[in-house]
Amino acid sequence: MRRWLLCAGVACTTQAAQAAPGDASADAGTLLVQAAEASRTSNYQGVVIYRGDERFEVLRVQHRYKDDSERERMVSLTGDPRQLLRIDNRLISITPKGRSVSVERPSLKGFLAQLTVERVEQLKAHYEFRSEGEGRIAGRLCNGVTVRPRDKYRYGYEVWTDQETSLPLKISLTGSRSEVLEQVMFTEVAFPKSIPDEAFETEVDTRKFTLITRNLPKLDDVPAAEQHGEPQVTLGKLPPGFKVVMHDDRLLPDGSGNVEHLLLSDGLSSISVFSTVRSQEAKGVSGASHIGAVQAYGTVVGSFHVTIVGEVPGAAIKMIGDNLRVPLPGPGDASAARGPAPSEGPQTQTITSPANPAQPR
Repeated sequence: MRRWLLCAGVACTTQAAQAAPGDASADAGTLLVQAAEASRTSNYQGVVIYRGDERFEVLRVQHRYKDDSERERMVSLTGDPRQLLRIDNRLISITPKGRSVSVERPSLKGFLAQLTVERVEQLKAHYEFRSEGEGRIAGRLCNGVTVRPRDKYRYGYEVWTDQETSLPLKISLTGSRSEVLEQVMFTEVAFPKSIPDEAFETEVDTRKFTLITRNLPKLDDVPAAEQHGEPQVTLGKLPPGFKVVMHDDRLLPDGSGNVEHLLLSDGLSSISVFSTVRSQEAKGVSGASHIGAVQAYGTVVGSFHVTIVGEVPGAAIKMIGDNLRVPLPGPGDASAARGPAPSEGPQTQTITSPANPAQPR
């Protein structure tokens, strides 16, 4: 599902930026802020390709901004029939029954579309912004921007924005050697003055398809402690710049208990921390895995099994996983008092969170 989120815009509010003459980072930041605004307020439609972790997918996308509200629909043109409908920050995924999907994590365009002038200034503590001149995407002249991390705890980005409309037409996630880890790119794009309501109507046979609805997070909506209480697992140490931007609780799919989801972000990259009470018969494990650019780490802390997932380097995931704590137990809370369960030692494995299932192939 993350490849769909590469293309799905997330609501943002911004204002025009003024670049200082000769300041390359300011010019680059201006382009990204303008791209964020364009991704929210433009009417556009076209064909997008996704490539990453040995996968390739083609999607048709339509996006409309009308009466201060966004609508976006994406339909897969390859593989299993799948659709995604977004109304402002509400995301509805429609997939064949039996296929595991997740819309828990924003990805490339998620927080990128929420950039503001102020946020770009804050991000400069952790990223370097550079203009890369002109290029050509989908037959249109574009301006390029690279966003390079200043440490080992985050990936970089390369964004190409349309010179006429500022819409981002190509977004790449890049590694420590500037290699492309994931990429989405328009192969054709048009900017109609209007798009009819019928373009966003989705009719499916509910006997054959599953509908999952989620609200996408906004960076400005910092969760209040009284809404969910204190997290059941304490984050002892976070990579520089990261903070909790969403706190959510929900039932496990099989109804056997609850899972807590903490979403962390530095304003551009994101990490999810899932924790659930470990059943007595479950075997405590510790280990790391990855699927393309997505890193995962699983561990047992006290009576909880914790899975950390993020589109960030493994060093960021490991720092969080190695510094988890459980709150001091209250009266009669013997499970927390026992402390971490014995581990068989680190081992590399495929880890799937109960609230963030494996991505569909």
